[in-house]
Amino acid sequence: MGLLSSITSLFSPLPEGAIRYKGYTITAAPEEDFGRFRINAVISKKGRQRNYTVVDRIADRETCVELTHKKAKGLIDQKGDLVLG
Repeated sequence: MGLLSSITSLFSPLPEGAIRYKGYTITAAPEEDFGRFRINAVISKKGRQRNYTVVDRIADRETCVELTHKKAKGLIDQKGDLVLG
């Protein structure tokens, strides 16, 4: 990825439920499961991505998105680029 592409990507709009963290994009995609929401995310960086689903089920969607971001940040902090497999 070139410098211009990197700079442009910093200012491009993110999809709903997505945040940027330490060069990664974390996109929360809660899965509804019997009236509750399962933590599910896509973590991506420079064209590479990995899906993560956690068995935790949360009562409301907004809280699930917040917890998804928190857990994904923790994975990135612990594993760095290994988080992408």
